[in-house]
Amino acid sequence: MEIGVPKESHDGERRVALTPETAQHIQKLGHNLRVESGAGIAASISDQAYTDAGVEVVSDTKSLYQQSDLILKVRAPGTHPIHGDEVALIK
Repeated sequence: MEIGVPKESHDGERRVALTPETAQHIQKLGHNLRVESGAGIAASISDQAYTDAGVEVVSDTKSLYQQSDLILKVRAPGTHPIHGDEVALIK
C-alpha cells in the first residue's frame, strides 16, 4: 500500500502523523511511505530524518495525494492554503 503524509494545514498544528521510527515499523509490514517536504519541521523532524528512515520525501502536494492509497493526518482534512479542499485531493 502507498501511504502519504502531507503537511498539516490547520493553523498552529505542530504535530505530524508519522515519525521516522514509526515509519520503519510500517515499512516492515510491506508498505511504501511518502511524506511531504517540511511536514515534520514544526515537530522538529527534518526531511533528512525521514530519508534516513527510508521514507520518500516529495515536494509536490498534489502528487503526494495522487500517488497515495491512504493519507495519514493528525487532523481531519481541511482547507489547504494553495489547493483548497483537501478532501478533493484524495483519490
